[in-house]
Amino acid sequence: MKKILGIIFLGLLLSTNANSVITNFKKGTFHEGDVYWKHRKITLPPGKWESVERWGWSEGFWDAGSVTLVQYTNNYLTAAFSFGEIDFKGRYQGYIAPLIDEILYHDPHDGCYERSEYTLLKLYKKGKVHNCFIVSHNETYKEFYRPDDSESKVYSAVLRKWIKDRNMKLPKIILCTEGVYYAPVVRDTYYSWSYCIDPETYGANKGKFFTEETSEYHPSNINNFPDKKKFMDDWIVTSAKLHKSMEVNLKAKELHKLDFSEYNIGQINKNNKISSSSNLAEDIKALKQLYDEGVLTKEEFEKAKKKLLN
Repeated sequence: MKKILGIIFLGLLLSTNANSVITNFKKGTFHEGDVYWKHRKITLPPGKWESVERWGWSEGFWDAGSVTLVQYTNNYLTAAFSFGEIDFKGRYQGYIAPLIDEILYHDPHDGCYERSEYTLLKLYKKGKVHNCFIVSHNETYKEFYRPDDSESKVYSAVLRKWIKDRNMKLPKIILCTEGVYYAPVVRDTYYSWSYCIDPETYGANKGKFFTEETSEYHPSNINNFPDKKKFMDDWIVTSAKLHKSMEVNLKAKELHKLDFSEYNIGQINKNNKISSSSNLAEDIKALKQLYDEGVLTKEEFEKAKKKLLN
């Protein structure tokens, strides 16, 4: 999902106007809980995160930036979280919309369409609105050093240098979730994020197969490994909660939000608190609070309340 950021970034590498706007994420600083990216709050996954990569620039009708944070133990990388955006300032939709469509749905190596290596894909696509959620596993060394898409090596260059300088060891297989939200009717900004973990650090049994195709976590193999299937199911729930949190923080419209009802994770309010899906009265009360505070329009409130009642 970083590719659309990378394409525009590469086109402006020689610009003399490039400058950093992400002052809160200086390299080497640590963050946890809620952080503030420009005009939006982002709730980081649990724990302390070190900032290892950031960039930002403004050129013509767009601003863009990205930050990457990591967790590690004894020079062993255990998790990575990244977030980026391109703010188009409401111009040149005739050029922007086809570009986004091309990247998300026609890239031969990655995108918001069904692929054999994806464990789960959820998508809302209507007109210029895109809300995409992907859960997958990755062969870490391949992802960093010999990806299918050779251009993606450019996007991870800074992180690879940090890994080399720190003599950091990498897990062989990582589980990842990626998200995209773009809705000009909310804000003319393209958002993307990803969160990856080493499953063994988070409690999974040690793996035996370490290529993308042979990994126990590959959708074609996972049903033969009940322990890995259980861990992946739990990771999907964790990933869905993160995606719902991002939808709230980015003020996604109710009709744009993805349906995660099968995971019984309840509602997430603007403070990123999850209410029990079984407590209907509390859910409606939380919706009413969002309406009273102006987060939801009357139409959105009534539609969400109707969905709960049904």
